[in-house]
Amino acid sequence: MDQNGICYVGVDFGTFKTSVASSNGQRDVLPTAVGWPKDHIARTMLGRDVVFGKDIQEYRSALDVVRPFEKGALKYVDQNERGATDALDKKQKSAAKLVLEHAVSLMRPTPGMPVYGVIGAPSRATIKNKQVLLEAAKDAFDAVVIVSEPFTIAYGMKKLSDTLVVDIGAGTIDICPMFGTYPAEEDQITLPMGGDMVDAEFLRLLKVARPEIQITINMAREIKEKYGFVHEVNEKAVVTLTENARPKQYDVTQPLKDACKSIVQPIVNGLLDLIGKLDPEIQNRMLNNILLGGGGSQLRGLDRLIEEGLKDLGGGKVTRVYDSVFAGAVGALKLAMNMPLDCWQTMQKLDKPRAAA
Repeated sequence: MDQNGICYVGVDFGTFKTSVASSNGQRDVLPTAVGWPKDHIARTMLGRDVVFGKDIQEYRSALDVVRPFEKGALKYVDQNERGATDALDKKQKSAAKLVLEHAVSLMRPTPGMPVYGVIGAPSRATIKNKQVLLEAAKDAFDAVVIVSEPFTIAYGMKKLSDTLVVDIGAGTIDICPMFGTYPAEEDQITLPMGGDMVDAEFLRLLKVARPEIQITINMAREIKEKYGFVHEVNEKAVVTLTENARPKQYDVTQPLKDACKSIVQPIVNGLLDLIGKLDPEIQNRMLNNILLGGGGSQLRGLDRLIEEGLKDLGGGKVTRVYDSVFAGAVGALKLAMNMPLDCWQTMQKLDKPRAAA
């Protein structure tokens, strides 16, 4: 139910997927991508100027597809760092804006009702990165707050004290300690890697091992999402791929496991670095309350491997969020709904009025 005559929306604006939840009970998830028809023939066939959601995959060959946050773009890495042209930067910003507007429209807010939103961003996103998100949000929301993505997960799970949150996304991995208050920027760590890196590494290793296989990065991602694991049990990942258009079965177990394990040691190193800076009186409590969130948290055995990596510190206890898809969005929504109205007035507010639908 909407409160105070306001529709509140929580957004996990992910690199690969965006999940969104609203105070009116709506929730949805969609790819963080936009497809533009490549030419007038594609435009005529599709009957629209912009394509979202599952239709992007179905009509991929007819579309110019842009993932605005791929490889940390806009959210963590700025234009100069990633070597983007002005044209690409403009297209990525336009795609981010369109995805967010479409995501909010899926919540079906009451026409004319103000929409207030909380959006998650990487822990160490710069002011410039956050300004990009604010610009993307200005036509979708009447007021918006940008917060740390791990904080939204912790808030939704009521894990605001003595907790270390590891948010494993497609573009970044964020590690954030919770002390019962909003975390300071210097207390958090963002690693410039994630699911996209795992996909690319799996594709590379597979092509080295079996160069005859015909496979794309999207196919590699789908295999990882279905079979991805890091533990050492006798489990096989056997998939059907093509060689010269002829389907064959291939055992991709080893390259898949090696690719998935590539993020384990960086996560352990990040945890060790962060824990070493904490007050020694709370280090043990933090170690025994590590929470994995984000899509990457679902890699089977990841929690156990991280625990093994922490043995030098006496061990630790790692658990995964109950819902990797909506944990961030629901936490952002709860934060929005619990924020006093006068606090919204002190936050960065986008004052451009929206026309009633």
